[in-house]
Amino acid sequence: MSSQSKPYRPELHYMRGPGPKWREKNGVPAFTASGRRAGLRYASWLIPAAAAALMATVTALVLA
Repeated sequence: MSSQSKPYRPELHYMRGPGPKWREKNGVPAFTASGRRAGLRYASWLIPAAAAALMATVTALVLA
């Protein structure tokens, strides 16, 4: 009988990224429970604030 070799399937062997030891060694902040980087949680107000400012500007231009 001939032996059948299985084709290489890279999706079965992929890496999901650096682990906690690599992050500790290289000084990269870990992700928080919400999935965001620890340093970005303080900027979460920026998008809603920008959207509100844009809406106020458009409303002022429409009413003028």
